[in-house]
Amino acid sequence: MGDRCDVEVVVVGAGLAGLAAAAVAARGGASVVVCDVRAAGGRARSGTREGFVLNQGPHALYRAGAGADVLSRLGVGFSGSPPHPVASGYTEAAGGLALLPTSAGSLLRSPVLGVADKVRFARLLTTLPKLQGASFGALSAAQWTASLGLSSRGAGVISALTRVATYAGDLELVSADAAVAQLQLALEGVLYLDGGWQSLVDGLEAAATSAGARVLESERATALQARADGTFEVRTPARTLQAASVVVATGSPAAARALLPHPPAWQLGAPATAACLDLGLRRVPATMVAFGLDQPLYLSTHSPKAHLAPPGGAVVHVMRYGARTSTEDKAQLWALARRCGTGDADVVVQRFLHEMTVCHALPRPGPGLLGRPAIDATGTAGVFLAGDWVGAAGLLADASLASGEAAGRAASEHAMRRRAATGATLGR
Repeated sequence: MGDRCDVEVVVVGAGLAGLAAAAVAARGGASVVVCDVRAAGGRARSGTREGFVLNQGPHALYRAGAGADVLSRLGVGFSGSPPHPVASGYTEAAGGLALLPTSAGSLLRSPVLGVADKVRFARLLTTLPKLQGASFGALSAAQWTASLGLSSRGAGVISALTRVATYAGDLELVSADAAVAQLQLALEGVLYLDGGWQSLVDGLEAAATSAGARVLESERATALQARADGTFEVRTPARTLQAASVVVATGSPAAARALLPHPPAWQLGAPATAACLDLGLRRVPATMVAFGLDQPLYLSTHSPKAHLAPPGGAVVHVMRYGARTSTEDKAQLWALARRCGTGDADVVVQRFLHEMTVCHALPRPGPGLLGRPAIDATGTAGVFLAGDWVGAAGLLADASLASGEAAGRAASEHAMRRRAATGATLGR
């Protein structure tokens, strides 16, 4: 039998969502314990090899996104730089690279689009910030793209930009309201973070622990049970935690369902996967940014824009949205890296991540973002959800941080109401 520990809020999962929930709940006055099967940070953890800081695939923080707002409210600082302003379009069928129209200036100079497409594209750049994204929830991102009246090449450019913004390889599977919202955020700008996304993990963990939360790494929650007195038991191999409220931020919907006392019947979209090639190079490649126009491919050079590499070096991420077999994806990613100017002699470190889950459930066309499970859609009062598939705000890390903040606040308030009603103070 393990040790027993009474606490007001238990957070299961120490990724971005769980750490945000813990920080908010602790600042709300609750005693908080976080448990996770592995080290804090989840997919946001970065690793350092030979002086190169490698995120798990390309990560960028939206300047105007929900995640940046949460970090600001928690006092988690970060620094970084925007991507290289010049991007190329890549067609695997033709094998060529050409300047991609990603702004008004590059639109005029790009050979990728004809005159009619340039006019329509310019109109889209003007009207996109004014669109009410919620009105497009019934459509898929692919249907919305088709409605723009562009040629197949013009639609290919919009599709490439949308894949990068949503991480969805198949745009039929993601709702247009999410896609439009992500493209609007992209116009506001993104940052590649100095020190990688580990800087956010460390900042969130510090925010949580400084407020009094305890983080139990490598301690997996094996069971969550409701007690007759309205509290909950969370069991790990080492201990049993009795809590007034619980936040389930386990990552995948399947892991959350397996833990909940009364698993609900959520209607969820498809997960998004990717194959990633992370490279530490001796020099900056000739082409720093490339979008696949006829394949769901993307190459981005994150350093030297962000501080991630030794002097003169570069960190490059190459991604395929929608993983297939390891053999074919790795070959395709290396082909794009070489097309952009990376030779074998340039490579200091490399890492291939096959079939990585980049979003556990995309917003479905039809219900759109509003159709995702709410933080209290657990079937059990006092138990809340957080993750990249929870709540109506944002995608990817933005969704994780926004739902984590909301779940942490709700869990703390639930625990405080119980404290007021019973006079019981757990973990104090």
